[in-house]
Amino acid sequence: MSESESEVEGAGAGAGLGAGVAGGAADPTARAARPWLSALVDVAVALGAAAGSSVVLVDSDPGSVALGAVACAGLLVRRRLPWVSLLLALPAFAWADAFVPVMVALFTLGTMPSQRRATVVAVVVSALVHLVSVDTWEFPDFVTEDVVDAALYTAVPALLGAFLHARRSLADQLGALRASSARERERDAHDALERERAVLAREMHDVVSHQVSLIAVQAGALQMVARDDETRGAARTIRRLSVATLDELRSMVEVLRASGGDDRDASPQPAVVDVPRLVAESGIDATLDLDLPDDLSSAQQRALYRTVQEGLTNARKHATGARVAISARVEAGTVLLHIDAGPATEPLPDLPSARLGMTGLGERAELLGGTVSGVTRDDGSHRLTLQFPL
Repeated sequence: MSESESEVEGAGAGAGLGAGVAGGAADPTARAARPWLSALVDVAVALGAAAGSSVVLVDSDPGSVALGAVACAGLLVRRRLPWVSLLLALPAFAWADAFVPVMVALFTLGTMPSQRRATVVAVVVSALVHLVSVDTWEFPDFVTEDVVDAALYTAVPALLGAFLHARRSLADQLGALRASSARERERDAHDALERERAVLAREMHDVVSHQVSLIAVQAGALQMVARDDETRGAARTIRRLSVATLDELRSMVEVLRASGGDDRDASPQPAVVDVPRLVAESGIDATLDLDLPDDLSSAQQRALYRTVQEGLTNARKHATGARVAISARVEAGTVLLHIDAGPATEPLPDLPSARLGMTGLGERAELLGGTVSGVTRDDGSHRLTLQFPL
């Protein structure tokens, strides 16, 4: 083989092998999920091999052109039947000097870890086919040219395919290691959260429960010694609300102390059916209009209940004496809850606020794929809106 012919064929082989790399390095899972893409890549590889081989076969006889065409067509089944592609490419490799199909076939075999030994055999056989097809065995040109060409067109593509497969496997292992590290960090964060919950539970039990208990006791004492009915009624309401707060606080402490599992929801959770009672016990002049389906999930019902609860609390703080309208309905597959409070008609009480109510409602709404928003109008009235997909 002349030096110029080697250079031309090397350029054509490089172009075809580039197409083979594009087709063989893709993720096998992605190819399985998109078979049309795999077929399209195989067609592109075959056309690329044909373009690379045409450089060599442009002045060849019709028989050599036919062998090259058969070799390129065999690349269409290189994924499912790689040995068929190689066998169809060997005649053109031996008698038509078409190296590109063999290179692509050997590259494909190299990307298959289950074909390691068979790939070595294929490389040796393909190299021998090339050496046998050499016209003259003249030393040292035979060693410096033909043997080097045989290694270049057989061993190098197979090694490149094996390298790309190993690189892809290492990348997958690295991704799995990163995912494992992320899960480990998540577990550590969960453990830290559990410790914080235990501390918070102790604080709530030792501080908040004690203070609310004192309020209940003092309200009971005031109810006993009060002389007028209005004062006794107010004391009775304070005592009843304090007891209800203690019961709910006790449930929250139990949840915070739980370490996880199915026992978190063992205690009764508020639902939509409890909203009328919540409104009635609030002591606020409020109207309620609920038109909701019965199959709402427990998380959705808790979000609705807590939003109404927060809306009533805000009305008591920021719209004292105002009338409150609560409505909930389903529109176009979306649950809409509106809590409208008019402008305050009485002096606003000086009550402490952690300003975390809206944050908690926003987190609940986000978990349901919805949003919560509050709007204050120019006249002092405001609206609290919760919406989430049904």
